Amino acid sequence: MPRTGTFLFACTLLLGLSLSGQTTPQTQPAPGASSSGQPSAQQEAHQKIEELAPDLNLTADQKTKLEPIITGEIQLIHELQADTTMTREQKQQKFHDTMAADHSKIDAILTPEQKQKLQQMNAQRAAERSQGQGQSSSPNAAPTPNPNPKP
Repeated sequence: MPRTGTFLFACTLLLGLSLSGQTTPQTQPAPGASSSGQPSAQQEAHQKIEELAPDLNLTADQKTKLEPIITGEIQLIHELQADTTMTREQKQQKFHDTMAADHSKIDAILTPEQKQKLQQMNAQRAAERSQGQGQSSSPNAAPTPNPNPKP
């Protein structure tokens, strides 16, 4: 059960980033942003962690440890979205493999209470997405994780 929460944590971060990055206009590029005016993967990861920190009561040390993991996952999402040589299934598999590899790192960072809170947040977010979008999914959205991954 705790592994599910951790796996969903990373997926929630990635889904939130892919959605929020498309809806937040920027008038001027932030320092370190790409030439297109979009924030860098590290900036996106930092922002998302800061958004979740109060709800999960993340410590400064936890935030520091999570940032490179989430940054790498955001970079992967950007690469997969830009890649025109892979099929959607190949992209989903690569995403899933990366998430599985990062899972143990994230699991080691969060406390049991944080994992439980995150699982609740993910369940609520999934319910909101189901109500707001029905069962359709965007072709650019990150793959939906298996809610019951094997331990």
